[in-house]
Amino acid sequence: MKRVISSRQWQPPRLRLFEDVHRRATWLELLYDLVFVVAVAELAGVLAGGTDLGRILTFVGLFVPVWWAWAGYVFYANRFDTDDTSHRLLALPQILAVATMAASVGDIDQRSGLFAVSYAVARVLLIVAYVRAGRHVPEARALAARYAAGFTVAVLIWLVSLAVDPPQRYAFWAVALLIDLATPFLARRYQGKLPPQSEHLPERFGLFVVIVLGEVIAAVVVGLKGHDVTPGALLIALVGVAIAMGFWWLYFGHIDESVVLRTQWAGQVWVYSHLPLSVGLVAFGIGIEHAIVHPSGTSWSVGVPAALVLAVLGVQHLCSRDRRAGGIRLAAAVLTLAASALPVVAALPIILLFAVAQVAYDLSRPVAEGAA
Repeated sequence: MKRVISSRQWQPPRLRLFEDVHRRATWLELLYDLVFVVAVAELAGVLAGGTDLGRILTFVGLFVPVWWAWAGYVFYANRFDTDDTSHRLLALPQILAVATMAASVGDIDQRSGLFAVSYAVARVLLIVAYVRAGRHVPEARALAARYAAGFTVAVLIWLVSLAVDPPQRYAFWAVALLIDLATPFLARRYQGKLPPQSEHLPERFGLFVVIVLGEVIAAVVVGLKGHDVTPGALLIALVGVAIAMGFWWLYFGHIDESVVLRTQWAGQVWVYSHLPLSVGLVAFGIGIEHAIVHPSGTSWSVGVPAALVLAVLGVQHLCSRDRRAGGIRLAAAVLTLAASALPVVAALPIILLFAVAQVAYDLSRPVAEGAA
């Protein structure tokens, strides 16, 4: 046992893509996810304060770097994770950086500098990891160099943003995030020889979906906690949770591991689609919380996020070449958006009906049925 532990203490990065082993999320990856439970909760708190345009833009604008910090580590670990001491020493400080980001979002106008520095620290640690990978894995050198270069430019812009005050600072953030998100797309020609590990990556993204679905439950609890538990409030809460369960069923009933390898475009669209999916799920939970408190209002804060979730699920089905299910999801998204103009008590049962109908349709399909 001692020899096994010592042999794993210090290892150079190695390519994990073609190993003949069944990969699962490591304990370190699960620990890494925990800090994002807190971060997502803090982001939800931003939206819980109101659904005016300013708060919505703040919520989305902060959600993107938080999600990208998580995704950046996932992409690296998918290819190069050795779970040795050196890997942990680069990953664990990222947890501290993300925790500091989470502590900043609730008062972003006063703590925007802290948020920017924390995000830059997390990204610098990831850049160091890619530089090490490029040094020790010759076949990954070109890809790692381009990732490191693109991410470095973005980090520099984040740091330069400290020279100006909000709201001008946020314009620098937008440019930096655009570079961050575009870097993998611009490096597509180098990804062909290093495709993602097809069973590990869907599991990791599925775990993040679980995190944001948990925020739906948390929002319902908060809504009931701060409101008299009347039959109407309880019914809204239960229907909201039931719709979230429908989203869970529709997503996890169709995780297609092969999609990440099908084509570079399909795989990247599938990966990036999890950003609006996560935004929609968290916003839906907050919408249910608001509906519990204001049951007589319109349901835009519930219907629009639900429509976004269904639309993204439709796009993911299209990436998997399941055109029939994709078309049904997209049609349901349009109908859900139309139902958003109705009062909450009318719209929520309709949205639940759409979700239940899609689950029933999926259960009625032959297991081996594919694209149509």
